[in-house]
Amino acid sequence: MRTILLLLMLVTGLFGPGCRFLGADREAAADPAVALRRSPRPRSTPQTLLLELLFVRCPPDDVALQDELWALVDEQSLEASVRGRLAANGLRVGIVSGQLPAHLAARFTGTLAADDATGGQPLATEAVVTRRQLRLLPGRRSEIVTTSSRAELVLLEQSPEGVSGGTYRDACPLLAVVARPAADGRVMLEAVPEIRHGPVEKSWVGEDGMFRLETGQKCHRMEHLQFTATLPADSMLVVGSAGGETATVGDRLLRDHDHSGRASLRLLVIRPLAATIDPVFSTEALVETTATDQTPLVIR
Repeated sequence: MRTILLLLMLVTGLFGPGCRFLGADREAAADPAVALRRSPRPRSTPQTLLLELLFVRCPPDDVALQDELWALVDEQSLEASVRGRLAANGLRVGIVSGQLPAHLAARFTGTLAADDATGGQPLATEAVVTRRQLRLLPGRRSEIVTTSSRAELVLLEQSPEGVSGGTYRDACPLLAVVARPAADGRVMLEAVPEIRHGPVEKSWVGEDGMFRLETGQKCHRMEHLQFTATLPADSMLVVGSAGGETATVGDRLLRDHDHSGRASLRLLVIRPLAATIDPVFSTEALVETTATDQTPLVIR
């Protein structure tokens, strides 16, 4: 009886469920297409964009960064209508390609002494240059906090509907940006000025056929000031304030004050650190570009 049971188990192992795997191996060996379909698939990894973010602080009357630099900035890279709207709201945006003169380049690298960089004038903040390296997912919203929060912020803005104003409590000025790779290795950057304000609240937001709970401040988004720039690998985007100390969008986004009332301006600089290729045109398989976590990246 024991011999008969052993023979039955052996037959079941050869011609039962196990024979499916033996047959599959023979099929895969005979048909390379089958072997390719059943081979281990590479693990997908997000295609990130490597950018550098710089805040360069200077006195309001800094000749080098307020006059000399902007003579080298290509503001024509933006459409004329966009430039007009930005200028009416105290903002200047453009692209610098190639090398800067040595004395200007030193202002962006932080190699110039603080007294030389500011002409001996005290700034509202101690650091002359602040640098950050960012790895952003394509199409994912990121928030660049451009200046310190304020208990009260008065803002005047000019839109196609006319001039309007408002007072915002517990306000935090920022620039909301979305980066995407281009097919030729450049980086496309979309940016919109925003003001986060008021107490932190909870709200339900509908998205993709479902609701999710968000916690945060109210947002005043200035869609009419949205701009898009395409940056080659050897260039940088420069965002600055135009005009004197007023209540314009540019001044509110990029002017700092300390407790004694001293003011300083910030230049916001964004530049690609490596050439990137749109995953649609990439030869790498299974590249995912969508993040599962939609929480915005906040840079301060």
